[in-house]
Amino acid sequence: MRATVIGSGDAFGSGGRFHSAMMIEADGEACLLDCGATTQTALHQRGIDPNTIGAIFLTHLHGDHFGGIPFLLLDAQWSTHRTRPLVIAGPPGTRQRIVQALEVFYPGSVARTPWNFDWQVIEVEPGSNRNAAFGAFSIRTCEVIHPSGAPATAIRLTAGGKVLAHSGDTQWTDALYDILGGADLAFIECHSYDQPTPMHIDYATLVEKRPKLTAARLVLTHMGPAMLKKIDKVDRTLFDVASDGRVFTV
Repeated sequence: MRATVIGSGDAFGSGGRFHSAMMIEADGEACLLDCGATTQTALHQRGIDPNTIGAIFLTHLHGDHFGGIPFLLLDAQWSTHRTRPLVIAGPPGTRQRIVQALEVFYPGSVARTPWNFDWQVIEVEPGSNRNAAFGAFSIRTCEVIHPSGAPATAIRLTAGGKVLAHSGDTQWTDALYDILGGADLAFIECHSYDQPTPMHIDYATLVEKRPKLTAARLVLTHMGPAMLKKIDKVDRTLFDVASDGRVFTV
């Protein structure tokens, strides 16, 4: 499994980082984990053809995690003339939110677009012990604490015999022990350094919780300004740190 960080920034692009997105490749297939508003630009900057992506998995429905989907869909339709199907999987409410975003950004785009490719939205109920299968990838989700008008989730993704997990955005919840536990590679949000932020996790909390977070490799992401200023303080024996364009292989 190969994971390329497309964007590791917070909602406001602190440090010049792109919004949350990661491309994951396994068994000849590729998916996106989140697709923030700047993802289309970031993919082009990396020389990645969005049409190679067969599925998009969303942790939650804030713009910095799903806001790039209208641009990706319309670029695929009108610019690159995509023909292969695309599956978008997310928490309950995902289809309605995507349609609303398309209509806000480009009114009439849903009803009047003669789509050249099939795109479908599958809503995954969080909390099930069963994995949902999407080609080479299977996912399991759990609900976390991050109000977004729909359930916010952490995701555990399995492909090629490897496990990658992502906390999504959340304040600390013990549900992360299970969803990240034993993963070959896990990403966890770390918005601030030692000052608690509503709906997010700080580095001091993660240091405290790290002994029970049993992922083989734990990577900090979604860092805000205060955390970025302290990035040299991160204990690299406990955590790795994401940056845009960085590649992780497991």
